[in-house]
Amino acid sequence: MNRQQEYWELLRQLNQLPPELDGTVDRARARARRSRRGRRWGISLASLAGMCASFVIAVNALPTFALACGKVPVLRELAAAVAFSPSLSAAVEHDYVQYIGQSAQVDGVTVSLEYLIADQQQIVVFYRLEGAEEECYLACTLKDEAGEKLTGYSVIGGPGGEELNRLEIHCKELEVPDTLRMELTLVEASTGSGERRERGTISFLVGLDPAKTAPAVTIPVDRWVEVDGQRLLVEKLEITPTKTTLYLDDDGDNTAWLVGLKCYLTDGGGTVYGREGNTLTATGRVESKGFYTYYLQSLYYAEDLEHLTLHIDGAIWLDKEAERLTLNLTDGSYTGTLPDCVGSVAVKEQGGTVILVESVEDLSPLELTFYDPEGGAHRFNGSGMSGDWTDENGVYHPFQHDYRLEDYPWDTVELEWSYTAVIELKAPMEVPLG
Repeated sequence: MNRQQEYWELLRQLNQLPPELDGTVDRARARARRSRRGRRWGISLASLAGMCASFVIAVNALPTFALACGKVPVLRELAAAVAFSPSLSAAVEHDYVQYIGQSAQVDGVTVSLEYLIADQQQIVVFYRLEGAEEECYLACTLKDEAGEKLTGYSVIGGPGGEELNRLEIHCKELEVPDTLRMELTLVEASTGSGERRERGTISFLVGLDPAKTAPAVTIPVDRWVEVDGQRLLVEKLEITPTKTTLYLDDDGDNTAWLVGLKCYLTDGGGTVYGREGNTLTATGRVESKGFYTYYLQSLYYAEDLEHLTLHIDGAIWLDKEAERLTLNLTDGSYTGTLPDCVGSVAVKEQGGTVILVESVEDLSPLELTFYDPEGGAHRFNGSGMSGDWTDENGVYHPFQHDYRLEDYPWDTVELEWSYTAVIELKAPMEVPLG
């Protein structure tokens, strides 16, 4: 029996629910309908995505349902795979999943592509690795059906295992074809020597359903707002099933670049769409140090797109006139001014030189590129973060960022700030988008 046959056989078996689930789907769906003010789901349990939709609802509403479904591996795994993302959960809920069901072996490891969720801006592939004794990840190259390399995309992923993992393909300039050849290279995440070890490459030919690779819905806005004395232009929204993209621009007379925006969206019914975690949230521009494109939770299935509102809670700025800080590595003294969002800068020896910076944000306050006294550019050998906790005496410990220097012969180093001010608005600024 091949994987496609196994898939449909499993669906047939799933129609015969175990006794523990008797009635729980109906109760969960009824509860979900009440919480969403009578919205009709319009989903059939005859499809996998429909089954998963009811499961996602129920697993959030009924602990007994989640416990009982622990006996149904495919449901448990798919629910875990989409639980991190409200956008992907909504896509599954609305039958927007495409089944792949292809497997191949490379160097003794079985790579299985199980599902994907795709639109014209992003492709999210769910896969698993079986038989890998070491921690591995997949590097991905896209080609067309004829084998010609495609361009205009970026790939984000991480170490994979036997549970469902995800690979995100962000289509910056790529027009998503109906058939895609994915060349996947199995790479060991750590080889001990620090060198990348490729264990082999395999190729999958994946057909995409044009009905489930939706183009973006564009909502023009063209509205100027002022945040903390800086002018920003809200240009437009682009909405797809996997994300909402917010496009901003700035006034050339601004004294600071926007490097972070704290915001969320609401539709006409008051439903809140917050920013997703653990994914790409913003991108910058070549001509400035600011970030003016933001990726938020998908509004694709919102009930009222004519009365959208952008709510701005705060912003993170980088002063255009911010000067480098010159730090003496022998005694910890420095010349220059610390931004208000940075509490202190210090130096310690711990298997090498480590620079410690205390800040009010988890965002790294220093650029990872630094400069020696002769103007040469270098990169830190590593960085980390700790803090943001209160001890038993009630003393708060803010974020502490550490940056490691190795084989650096100079006594001083020039550091650049990645941001200089963090502001929080007393009340959210509301920007109508409809």
